[in-house]
Amino acid sequence: MVRLSLFTAGLALVAMACKSGPTIDGTDVETFDASIAEVKGSLAEDDQERLDDVLDAFEYLYSDNVISALNASDAIQNRIRSRLDGMDAGDIFAEWNERVNKAIEALEEKQENTDSAMERLKDVRVRGVEYYVQRGRSVVKLSIHNRTEHRISKVYFRGSLMRREPRKWILDDDFNYNIRHTEGKDLGPDERAVWNFALLSPVWKKAPEDVDNLFLYVIVTRIDGAPEQPIYDAYTDRFTPKDRRRLRRLISLKESIGTFEPEPETDPETDPETGSEETSSRQFAPSAPHRSFR
Repeated sequence: MVRLSLFTAGLALVAMACKSGPTIDGTDVETFDASIAEVKGSLAEDDQERLDDVLDAFEYLYSDNVISALNASDAIQNRIRSRLDGMDAGDIFAEWNERVNKAIEALEEKQENTDSAMERLKDVRVRGVEYYVQRGRSVVKLSIHNRTEHRISKVYFRGSLMRREPRKWILDDDFNYNIRHTEGKDLGPDERAVWNFALLSPVWKKAPEDVDNLFLYVIVTRIDGAPEQPIYDAYTDRFTPKDRRRLRRLISLKESIGTFEPEPETDPETDPETGSEETSSRQFAPSAPHRSFR
């Protein structure tokens, strides 16, 4: 029999004990709320609280896929009702287990890919960055050294404009320099270049006019070989600060709620004195109030 930690044993018992219990009806808000009350009524008090935690956690889990903040809550709750329709308590916990693990794995893979690309991009050295304003436009001048083995046709940058005194972040922006289009050639291995070019994004309109107290921190986030064919790419699907916060939150939810691995099916034990099969039973607590998914 699979060993279960104390942390996850409760969920495994819920999954086994309630497999044939009441199920969720996600037809509409009213049927969903009524069926949630029935499911909770079949659970012990601590598992009722855990079910509430899982429903809250599903809202956070699905919030990342909502495109617009407009009516986001309704969209998330509709998705939860649709997803949980027909599930009993054990199914709900198993669904949480699967979904949170997939979400964490996807973010960890994204982080690993970004870190790997950024490590390789260190060989594209940026030096001597200057920021100034010319004819009302923000301009950057920088020196670059290609220490990779590749010919580079285009370089993508991430710039952070900072105030020197007092030290303060002002804005971030992604920009690029198309070497082949601008210079008529690529930047070869071990070649150096000095470029100055305008920063055309509207975000630079927020930049202060007093450039003497500003500096621009620049890193390389992607290089292309053939046009639009990345060699190393930490730009297109990069692991962002938002992703980092979300990963920490999902790991925290997983640890606080717990996950379970179902025990393998075994034959019922036989009482040596009576010869009858023993069955386990569980005392269920009455339903506790729950939050409506409206």
